[in-house]
Amino acid sequence: MNHGENMESNIDYHIQDEAERLLKEIELMTKNVENSKLYAELCFDLEQNETIQQHLFRHLGSHSRIQLVIYSLGSMGYSFHSQFQLAIVLLLKRNFSNLIGNIEVYDPAMSPTDIIVFKELGIEVLTIDENCKRQVQKPTMFYMPYPDYNLIGNLLGANWSSSCINQIFLLTNSFRSTLNVIRQCDFSGETVQRLERIFGFTTEIDIQTSYDMMYISLFSVFSWHFFDVDPDVDMETSLPVTEITEYKRDVKLGRSWLDMQRCLEENLLEYMQSDMTSEELAQIFGEHRGPRHLRCNSVPPPPGWINLNIYGIGKKGDQPGRYSGAFQDETGMCLGRYSGTIHVDDNVIAGLEALRHGLIRCTEGKPNAQKLIVESDNLYLSNLLIVALSQKK
Repeated sequence: MNHGENMESNIDYHIQDEAERLLKEIELMTKNVENSKLYAELCFDLEQNETIQQHLFRHLGSHSRIQLVIYSLGSMGYSFHSQFQLAIVLLLKRNFSNLIGNIEVYDPAMSPTDIIVFKELGIEVLTIDENCKRQVQKPTMFYMPYPDYNLIGNLLGANWSSSCINQIFLLTNSFRSTLNVIRQCDFSGETVQRLERIFGFTTEIDIQTSYDMMYISLFSVFSWHFFDVDPDVDMETSLPVTEITEYKRDVKLGRSWLDMQRCLEENLLEYMQSDMTSEELAQIFGEHRGPRHLRCNSVPPPPGWINLNIYGIGKKGDQPGRYSGAFQDETGMCLGRYSGTIHVDDNVIAGLEALRHGLIRCTEGKPNAQKLIVESDNLYLSNLLIVALSQKK
């Protein structure tokens, strides 16, 4: 095997390893979502809301189940939000298998790791960027967590006939809120006209999220959208769209997964080297993270930042649990270490104990860490901290 083949083999191994870790993260996220009030209310609406029931019955007609297409999900390897929103779909598919058929997905931000994970989960990955212009031939649900408003326009435009639009329904950002935003920004064009013309034929049912700040940031204006246009209506004639504009996707969205990783790293380092506080940085990057680096060496923190690496493992048999932590500056110099024993079985609790002792030392000025990076190889602990920070915000 030559050097090039060996390098490619190592990259493939790392991608597969990343996919296995990402699958575990999604499994954990799915359990969290399953126990959330948000998902409970989604299930209640699908089972008990008479308006939704009537529209679903009309959509199904003679079909046994509905096709589900996911657009604008983003990359699960870059965003915990994307993992959360995928978990919603996985649970709906599991609990409403009599309603939801096969699932397809596409997003230009998908990485090779994302693609492997989708296939493992039984989701078909589209190989062509439809730019949200799919014209339906059967009842179809479109799930669009983070759509650019022009992508909504593309989807409506591709189905601008009563025979098509009556076969689709959307779980996405509220049309009402979208129109308010783009009108205030003085946007014009095809998308605005389509939204304005179809709004009178749309039943919009909001998703309730007022009880939890974490869900507000994820689904602040999320709604079900059902369309009901009389079959005899010629939409091109009765609801004409006079200004046709071609939507060109932002080139940033078309970046390869490796380019996106580099871009994220560059942006992160730029922010870290500024005068921004740790709290301000967390508000920007707390919902996202870069995938694990395909590198042999770690990247040191920028000047002014201190790295705290924590470790915890629960007790096994007669062996007590242990926790430890180490502080390093940007040069790699060790600024202090600590360790101890703990009588718990759970690795996450042991890791939290390591974090607690590290934060105590920071408040005591040992070391004086004005800007702190915390690292852990326990993905459950990392997810727990992300959820806690999201709820705090």
